[in-house]
Amino acid sequence: MQTLWFWIAVLAYFAAVMAVGVVLRRREKARAAQAGQGLEFWIARRELPGWWLGVSVTAGWLMLGWLSYGMAQVYQYGATGMWVLFLPWFVLCFIIVAMTPWVRRIAAVSVPQALGRRYGVSARALAAFFSFFVFIIWTQAELFIVGELVSPFLGLGELKWLCMGIVVAPIFVYILAGGFRAIVVTDVIQFSLMAVFMVVLATTAWSAASAKAPEGVWQALSALKPPGNATAWTFDLWSFGKLFPFILLLGFLPGWMVEQDLTLRLQAARSTRQAMIGAGAAFVLIIVFVLALPCLTAFCALVAFPPAGQAPAAAVGGDATGIISAFVSQMPLAGAVFMVVAIVACQMSTVDTFTNVSAMPVAYDLLQPLLFRGITERGKVALGRIVTAACLLIAWGLACVSTSLSDVYNLSSGVLSACIAVPALAAFWRHTTLPGVLAASLAGFAATLGMYWFEYKVENSVASLPEWLHASYQYNYVAAGVVVSVVVLVAVSLLTPRSAADRLAAVEARPVDDPDTFTREVT
Repeated sequence: MQTLWFWIAVLAYFAAVMAVGVVLRRREKARAAQAGQGLEFWIARRELPGWWLGVSVTAGWLMLGWLSYGMAQVYQYGATGMWVLFLPWFVLCFIIVAMTPWVRRIAAVSVPQALGRRYGVSARALAAFFSFFVFIIWTQAELFIVGELVSPFLGLGELKWLCMGIVVAPIFVYILAGGFRAIVVTDVIQFSLMAVFMVVLATTAWSAASAKAPEGVWQALSALKPPGNATAWTFDLWSFGKLFPFILLLGFLPGWMVEQDLTLRLQAARSTRQAMIGAGAAFVLIIVFVLALPCLTAFCALVAFPPAGQAPAAAVGGDATGIISAFVSQMPLAGAVFMVVAIVACQMSTVDTFTNVSAMPVAYDLLQPLLFRGITERGKVALGRIVTAACLLIAWGLACVSTSLSDVYNLSSGVLSACIAVPALAAFWRHTTLPGVLAASLAGFAATLGMYWFEYKVENSVASLPEWLHASYQYNYVAAGVVVSVVVLVAVSLLTPRSAADRLAAVEARPVDDPDTFTREVT
C-alpha cells in the first residue's frame, strides 16, 4: 500500500510536466505561425526572462548525483572534502556574475561554435566531440542515481533499469515537444519542489543529529573524526595540504566556466540586463540550495550516522553516497512521498539539461553545419529532436550498465577543462593557432586519462610522486590535463603560423537575434 502512494504521486508529477511540454509546443507553433517564423529548438529565440534562466541554472545544478558525491566527500573527509565540489562551486558563483557581459558579446550559440569561429571547422568538430563525451557521461550518471534513490520506494528492487526508463519516458515527451523552452519552464516548476526538498532534508538532518548529540551538533562534530581521514579535525580545511585546493580549483573551474548549459542560458536571455538578473538570481539560489544546505546535511550525517572507525556507517553505504536515502527512509509516509517526487524532479531537471547539451554539439555543431547545410527550419527542429532522443537512449543504456558513480564527475570535469576550456579561454590570445588548439585538446585528454590511470591503477604509484604531491594523491589527475594542455597550446601556437586576424574579430562580434546566422564558418 505504501508503494502505491509513491507510484500515484510520481505518475501525477509525470503527467503535469508532460502537459507543460505539449502546451508550450502548441503555443510556440501558434506564435511562430502568426509571426511567419519557423520553430526554434536550441535557444528559444533569445527571448526568455532572466529570472527564469537563473532558476533554470540552479535547478540544473541541483543534481543529486553530484550532491550525493559531494556530501559523501564531506562525510568522508570533513571540511577538507568541501574542496572536492562545494567550495569550487562557491568561487564559480562569483565568476558567473563577472563573466556574463563577456558571454553576451560572443557571437555564437554553442561553445564549439565559438571555437569554430575563432579557429575553424576542425576545432569546432573536436570541441563538439569532447562536449558530447563529457555531458553524456553526466547524463548517465544522473540517471544512475535515479535508479539508486528511487527504485526502492517504487518497489522495483533490483530493477533499477526499469526505474530509470520510467523517468526517461516523460522527459522524452516534454523535451521533444518544447525543446529548450520546455526545459527552462519545467526547471522553474521543478525548482519549487527541489527548494522545499533541500530545506526539508537539511531540517531532518539537523533534527536527527540533534537527537544524537544532546551536547550540541557542533560540539559533537568537533569530537568526531571523519572516516577517510581519522587523524584530522572535522573542520580542518587544509588536512590534505595547501596544494589540494589549488589542484581542484585549477582542474574544475575552467571547465565549469564554459559549461554549455550555463553559457546557453546566459545567451538565451532577451537582453544583457536580463542575463545579469539571471546571473544574480543564480548566485543567491546556488549558494543557498546547492552549497549551504547540502553541506549542512553532510555534516549532520556524520553525527546522525557516526562512522564505524574508518568506515562509513552502514546506513549511508560503503562509499557514503546514501546520505539522502538514509534521511528520507526515516520520514513518515507523507513526507517520504513528497521527497521521492522531489528527487524525481531534481533528476529530471538535470537529465533534461544534460541531454540537451549532449545533443546540441552533435546536431548543431557536427551534423547541421557539416552534412545538412541546406536544411530547412523544420528540418533543423526534426534533427534536434532525433539526436536528443538518441542521446536519451544512449544515456539510459550507459546508466543501465553502470555500477557506481566512482570518479566520473572528477574525471569528466578534468576533460572539460583541459580539452574545451583551455582552447576557449585562449581564444582571446592573438597568438593562438589551430594546430595549437588541436594539439592542446588531444594532449590534455591523454594527460588527464593517463594521470588517472597512474594514480588509480599503478601499484604503489604514490611512492613515485614527489613529496609535495602526496597529500593530493588520486586527485592530481584533475589538474594534470589542464597544465599539459596549456603548455602544449602555448608551445605549438608559438611555433606555427598565426590564425587569420578576422577570426578573433568574429568571436568578439555581438550576436544577432537569429542564432542560425552563426552556422556559417568564418574563412
